[in-house]
Amino acid sequence: MEQPLLELRQVSKNYKLEDSKQELEVLTNINFMVQRGEFVSIVGPSGCGKSTLLSIIVGLIAPNDGECLYKGEVVKKPSLERGLVFQEPRLLPWLTVKDNIGLAGEYDEGLLKKMDLEDFSHAFPHELSGGMASRVALARALAPRPDLLLLDEPLATLDQNLRSKLQGELQRIWKDEGVTCILVTHDLNEALALGTRLIVLGKRPGTILHDTSLQDSMEKEAMKEQVLTWMEG
Repeated sequence: MEQPLLELRQVSKNYKLEDSKQELEVLTNINFMVQRGEFVSIVGPSGCGKSTLLSIIVGLIAPNDGECLYKGEVVKKPSLERGLVFQEPRLLPWLTVKDNIGLAGEYDEGLLKKMDLEDFSHAFPHELSGGMASRVALARALAPRPDLLLLDEPLATLDQNLRSKLQGELQRIWKDEGVTCILVTHDLNEALALGTRLIVLGKRPGTILHDTSLQDSMEKEAMKEQVLTWMEG
């Protein structure tokens, strides 16, 4: 069997509460693998540990128990091979679009063109619309040519029309760039529209309730009510 790009084995994460000896259990016994070329959508109730899970995968924090393996090696620190896009663009205000993208890798005119930003290469973040800023953040994550792109609700703050447009951009990037994607979102329609696979987390402490393939569009539509039931249960 081909080695998975990513594997989580019995991952759990606790946080110590301030001014208390108690610990908050955020994730418990998370097990799944991701193969190259997949687009995995992760949904679950607020506070169930979705963003914490991405932080473990990217290497920003370590699990208390279990291990996260990337290409067979334990993840111990961040790497440009694992790109992360946050909910907010987090662009440096004193740098131009071109320089913000270049922070994470070699500047690429072709990437700017693909993101429809070539006319704004010398613009500063305050001169950009919300959609443009989100595209710059995506381009910055893609600049180092990562094998794995982690998306932490990157479209959550956008209006519906712009959100739909950038969902199309994400799908195009996944297909054209050959990058494996993991998307965390509260938007079930977005998760089903973009994903080839859906992971549903339960209430905190987050654990995997269901891990389902999403290959058929009719099947995706039929799953909505079932997924909502899983999340609420």
